[in-house]
Amino acid sequence: MKKIILLAMLFTSLLAAAQNNLYVAARSGLSMRDKPDAKATVIGKIPYGTKISVNYPEEIVNITTEGIVGAWAKTTFNGKTGYVVNSYLFPVAPPKATIKTMKEYLAQLSPVFGAKLVVKSGKMDNIEEGGWEIQKQLFKNGAEWHEHLGYEYNSTAYFIPGFTLTQGFLLVRLIPEFKDIFNDKDEFPTENKTMKKGEVEYDIKVEKEMLGDNPWYKKIKLEYADGAVVFFEMYQIDNQLMIFTGSGV
Repeated sequence: MKKIILLAMLFTSLLAAAQNNLYVAARSGLSMRDKPDAKATVIGKIPYGTKISVNYPEEIVNITTEGIVGAWAKTTFNGKTGYVVNSYLFPVAPPKATIKTMKEYLAQLSPVFGAKLVVKSGKMDNIEEGGWEIQKQLFKNGAEWHEHLGYEYNSTAYFIPGFTLTQGFLLVRLIPEFKDIFNDKDEFPTENKTMKKGEVEYDIKVEKEMLGDNPWYKKIKLEYADGAVVFFEMYQIDNQLMIFTGSGV
């Protein structure tokens, strides 16, 4: 039963673009081709942030770009009809150029719902003796952010409805807050690996399950030390994406 559910989720993720009001999330724009083929002629480029609608041919044509498995989708833009890769489509508008943090992006998408919740223990002005503080904010679209402050350690968690793991990876690349974790030169990690960026060594763990010939990516974990030790995790909880970052010494 578990694998049937996961397979259904994978199929839903692949065809997430089979709806109206999708948004181009490729910063340099999304190429539209005359055929569902990476070698086909480019007949237009759809700018970042543009809202489009798509449909699919009877036989889905998959394509892998930057480690992400997607599919060709048919759309019309500026009077021309062609094919785009659905991996670079978001269910909501991508971050505006002025957005620097995930918290700002959540505010771009939706107003807050209710007052910020603050829970404390001990004294924050004497935090080395065990004081800590947790802040939480809910948004009207169901998104949340949580922030924890403690002695020589802090963490932030974001819950974003409607995003898949691969869409979350592209989102992280678009927000400067995460530039030291994933940037626009990084591909979606599909295997465990250790890599270097400059002199900093990154340890990446990928949890996945094979459903027939298709991988179902369940979690990405990353850790590196650059003065402080930085932790990053991203995974789905039902139809919510959870993004966690923490650092401490």
